[in-house]
Amino acid sequence: MSITERARERARRAVAGLTGRERDVLAGLGEGLSNAEIAGRLYLGETTVKGYVSQVLTKLGCANRTQAALVAHDAGLTRR
Repeated sequence: MSITERARERARRAVAGLTGRERDVLAGLGEGLSNAEIAGRLYLGETTVKGYVSQVLTKLGCANRTQAALVAHDAGLTRR
């Protein structure tokens, strides 16, 4: 198994532990969207999105949005 395949498998396992809404927010992070843009797309308040972002970062063990975006990409959550 290549390094890329291992990274994808790790990302898919990590994302499996998220709720559906957390995955939606993570997908937005993976696309580089701001909290306001994610809120608009998902019909949520920006404060709610901030809470979801914090939960996602904690659950994935990511230090920042960029790391979470990489997980989203590796897991195949970003729009192509």
